[in-house]
Amino acid sequence: MTSKDRQTEKAPKEYLEVLGDTVVPSSLLLSVVISVTCTIGGFFLGQAIFPSLAEAKMVNSYSLLLGIGGSVLALIVCARLFKPSRQLKEEQTSAENLHAIMDDLQIDAKTEYELIVNDPVTRKEMEELGILETFKRSGEREGK
Repeated sequence: MTSKDRQTEKAPKEYLEVLGDTVVPSSLLLSVVISVTCTIGGFFLGQAIFPSLAEAKMVNSYSLLLGIGGSVLALIVCARLFKPSRQLKEEQTSAENLHAIMDDLQIDAKTEYELIVNDPVTRKEMEELGILETFKRSGEREGK
């Protein structure tokens, strides 16, 4: 293995954010090509096959149905080819981290705490997770 191969292998992949998800651009492009090819290919295949099998007024409907089938096939192919590349990292959240996160999201901790306390379902979930007190302390810190 040459040094150039090692550098290429270690180089981080570039990602794009599309509709709130992070994707590899080459995978996105290839999946779009696969989807368009299968969908339009199914439609045109129907336009070629169905005139000899169905009534003339039904050819377009059947062709559209075959195009939809092509898009489902593309979905299955793309799901098999492109596995999720997410890397989730869990870390312990402290009161300071929570306060920093709320600042980043421009959330008022006191208002959030009041909403949590007033909703019994949310309050119960927060108590079970053991983070209600963290929200309470953050809300008190905001109130000062």
